[in-house]
Amino acid sequence: MTTWLVILGMALVTFATRFIAFVAIQGDIAPWLQRWLSYVPVAVFVALLLPPLITREINSTTMLSLGPTLPVGIVGAIVAWYSRNVLLTIVVGLLTFWLIRFVAP
Repeated sequence: MTTWLVILGMALVTFATRFIAFVAIQGDIAPWLQRWLSYVPVAVFVALLLPPLITREINSTTMLSLGPTLPVGIVGAIVAWYSRNVLLTIVVGLLTFWLIRFVAP
């Protein structure tokens, strides 16, 4: 029963925050706010992507570590930037990761 109440509560909070924002922005959005909001997806993406690329957990302690994931991330970003092809980016990223793991185990 408690699980269902938690799920219902989370659903209500999610709905309420989105509904309030939708109602508050009924008319035109100011150009400065629209420009500012356009950067939110990029900022969220970087915040989710960067920590696994530059940190590693060793003995339950997170440390700054430039392991094989950082070069793979850089290669993937370059391929994505120039090709704009998701499948090619994934394939090149995986091949780069496997190559680095094979060369430097």
